[in-house]
Amino acid sequence: MKKYLPIILAVAAMFAVVLTAGCVTTDSPQSGEGMVTITDAFGREVTIPENPEKIAVVGSGSMRYFIYLGLDTDMFVAVDAQDGRLYSYSFEQRPYALAHPELKEKQAVGPTKGVVDNEKLLMSGAEVLFMGGSTSSNAEVANEIQEKTGIPVVMFYVGNYVTDSEEIQDSLLMLGEILGKEQRAKDLIAYFDAVEDDLQKRVKGLSADETVYVGGVAYNGVHGLDGTDPTYYPFAVLNLKNAASEVSSVSQTGYAQISKEKLLEWDPDFIIVDLATLTAAEGGALVELKNDPSYKELTAVKNNMVYTVNPHTAMNVNHETTLANAYFIGKLLYPEQFEDIDPVKKADEIYSFVVGEPVFELLKENVEGLSYQRVFF
Repeated sequence: MKKYLPIILAVAAMFAVVLTAGCVTTDSPQSGEGMVTITDAFGREVTIPENPEKIAVVGSGSMRYFIYLGLDTDMFVAVDAQDGRLYSYSFEQRPYALAHPELKEKQAVGPTKGVVDNEKLLMSGAEVLFMGGSTSSNAEVANEIQEKTGIPVVMFYVGNYVTDSEEIQDSLLMLGEILGKEQRAKDLIAYFDAVEDDLQKRVKGLSADETVYVGGVAYNGVHGLDGTDPTYYPFAVLNLKNAASEVSSVSQTGYAQISKEKLLEWDPDFIIVDLATLTAAEGGALVELKNDPSYKELTAVKNNMVYTVNPHTAMNVNHETTLANAYFIGKLLYPEQFEDIDPVKKADEIYSFVVGEPVFELLKENVEGLSYQRVFF
């Protein structure tokens, strides 16, 4: 609900707040000239400059939302350590970073992921600091930064679009309203809905008989074949039988770890390997499938039904890659329903709309050219 409030430079910390959509007030007679009071995604009331031109962004993967909104990267005067010049990664898997390599030239706002150095923030000239998070626990940190620097801090929600779509959509709309990209935020949400609707319509009334398993899923680092996702979106949206669906303990991004014995027990008909696993210890899932004698007895391995997809979790979830992967998997399991789909072209269509560039080939290059392939052992 919108409220008109006097201009304030800082606000009291709020704990255990109910997550609400951000809202913006621009026409209050009590507001100062060129200022606007907003309620951010975690219920904090913050007064910021209207139409800010210099902004800083902090939080793991938080920059993706600003790229989604189509902002000119010249606006970013300070970025998270994992987006800026302090971070170098030859196997870059974030579509937004591949589409905008100029982000690597930006000054980091802190020494490590999610950390703000107040002095660097002040020196950057940022008018607003946008801080991404998944809980209100960071509100105290945001308030402290605001109080010490005098720079307003706006918190927004980051997470898994599949499980937290309402919160993420609210944040996108809030950011869009603050930054003059409200229509783009609406178009983006509509696009995600339309892609999901297309996937669902293609398999309506159908259910594949085969069981499927995804391994090599990343979470707080890379993992081998034991890293899976019991709620893996491509399987769910395509009405596929996820072998790991019985696992109840999952992370915010959907990750869960299972034992080798459990995978052998499930014995899936298809195995999908998330290529984030390539940088795991000793080569990850593909090396395990090739060298472990027990895995050679898996039905999927014996029948050469092992396929690769691009990493969907890299500094939080890249929903655009999740959607692209769903079309590739859909064509594997429902070839007739996806006969018109070229998975590579579809991926680039999605990337072009969401991050502004067709980055499939760049992503493929960073996963050793193995994207969307059948693997033989």
